[in-house]
Amino acid sequence: MYKIINVKGYESILIKGTNTTIHGRIGINYEKFVEDIYTHGIGIVEGADYVGVTTYTDARKAEYPPLEDQLDKIYHEGIDAWKADIKIIKDKYPKTQVGITSIASLPDWVNTALFEKQKEKYLEAVARLAQYELSAGVMNEDGTYSIKPLPVVITNKDGGDERNPLIVKDEKEREAAQAIVNNTPQAVIDSINT
Repeated sequence: MYKIINVKGYESILIKGTNTTIHGRIGINYEKFVEDIYTHGIGIVEGADYVGVTTYTDARKAEYPPLEDQLDKIYHEGIDAWKADIKIIKDKYPKTQVGITSIASLPDWVNTALFEKQKEKYLEAVARLAQYELSAGVMNEDGTYSIKPLPVVITNKDGGDERNPLIVKDEKEREAAQAIVNNTPQAVIDSINT
């Protein structure tokens, strides 16, 4: 979905499949990027391209299977099967090649952005869970209610009974908040608590 690119010495974010580039770390597109990595993980982000100065021989050596595996391939499948596998690597790195384009690892700021979003979502979820449950209300020490509980069942417009939609919504929101708390990495929680 996203690719880190270098534009005039600065890292930007390309939204794949579009001509949109996110410059800087502000704005609605950047916020969507952070929300997407929070939701889908950093696997949706590809590092910047870089051209390494590697000879074709070094590149081939790095990809050739171990000699034992090559001999085993020849023994079990024949010399032609082995040649086919080796040809793929030789074609990938021709003798005329002077550098190899690779994908760089993600810059630290991507992980930091994800970490900060996880903290934000965790704190929101904890705050949501701290709110009273609509079906329970808020009871005083003397047994009276400062906030009365809502009825769990109400009469709908057709005269039938149904679960109170406000309580259903409250339960779903609490369940979603609990899922966030449960799935937050411990390192994020520790950073908040210390």
